[in-house]
Amino acid sequence: MAQLYEQHAEALQVLVQNYRKRNSELRKERPACQSNLFSAWETLLQEIEADSQATIDVASTLSRQVARPLLERSFYRKVQSRKVFTHRESFDTIISKTEEKLSKCRIEYKQCYIAHRQSPTQHTLTQYIDSHNAYVQQLHATNAMLEAYHCDTLPQLMQELEEIYNDLCNIVSEAVLQGAEAIAAKCGLPKIVSRTAPATVVLGPTTTTTIKKGVSSEQAKRYDGLAVQCKNVSPALDLGYFVRTLPVPPTMQRIPRKAFAPPQSGNAPNDAEDMPDYGGDPMLPVFKDELVVDKGASIQVRPSLEALRRESQELEIQIKQLQDSVDALVRTQIRGIEGQLYSKANEIQEDISMKKFDVRAKQIHLAAVRAQLIRGSSPTVPIDAGCLSAR
Repeated sequence: MAQLYEQHAEALQVLVQNYRKRNSELRKERPACQSNLFSAWETLLQEIEADSQATIDVASTLSRQVARPLLERSFYRKVQSRKVFTHRESFDTIISKTEEKLSKCRIEYKQCYIAHRQSPTQHTLTQYIDSHNAYVQQLHATNAMLEAYHCDTLPQLMQELEEIYNDLCNIVSEAVLQGAEAIAAKCGLPKIVSRTAPATVVLGPTTTTTIKKGVSSEQAKRYDGLAVQCKNVSPALDLGYFVRTLPVPPTMQRIPRKAFAPPQSGNAPNDAEDMPDYGGDPMLPVFKDELVVDKGASIQVRPSLEALRRESQELEIQIKQLQDSVDALVRTQIRGIEGQLYSKANEIQEDISMKKFDVRAKQIHLAAVRAQLIRGSSPTVPIDAGCLSAR
């Protein structure tokens, strides 16, 4: 907009210069006597020149007080918004890989079950128990990650987007307000440049000033109305209108969960974990959605739980350190913005976004570890190997 105003002013000045050059040529050709018509033409060129200068002032004000500060104040928010959407895709990838790992554990669980059923040995039983425990642990880790993602991570990303929108909305509305006030001030009556034409002009001595005052007053009123509208902008109200236009998904209130699928079934029913019997071979040990503690298993449950506890403690420490680092960077960024050090704020935003992603990714990981700890804290007592010898 500032460039258009500047181009318009330059075009008016070129026009005035061309006509004044022609006026100078006409003076040489006509007799040296007073001409009211010629004076009126000169006055019109002076008015147009004054208008062009006012337009240049508006362009300068828009560029200096509106356009440049708008870009500087909003750039780090643009970086932040791009990072939010990039991180959303990264989290979706993490969840997809976790679900793929669960599917592989389920396939391996079923394969070990079939192998043990066809030719039962101690080795096949060990593989069967190990694959069951691995599947159960991965199942609960996946469900915990899904819950953390949908209940914590996604709301945090949405809240961050809301903060970005609120800030950008305020920045843009302030910029529009400053632009409207700048134009209204240039067009306002106290600052209008007017010249009275000679009394002998047919249009009257005050016609030029009256027209200019009328046009400027009307334009100033329009921009004053725009300024009032900018002051009434409400980001929260706009977001509310936007949310109401979105279609409500049928599963909005439901967190996706993976049900326990026993190896005897092709697909996991919704109530698979509550089934007391899977309809398989009665001589085979039948496991539910629980860990199996067995001395024949190659991977013992309790040592694994100790490793999970250590991992949980390490993750908690890392999350706290990262969160403290994020808080410190945010405080530094706020001080930079208040001091109008926008380039520094832009550089810090990259670090803030990356550390926020690390915090949220580790929180999802921590949820998975805690779910495995809870599940492993009360494992079921295994069926004796007599089931194997009975074969």
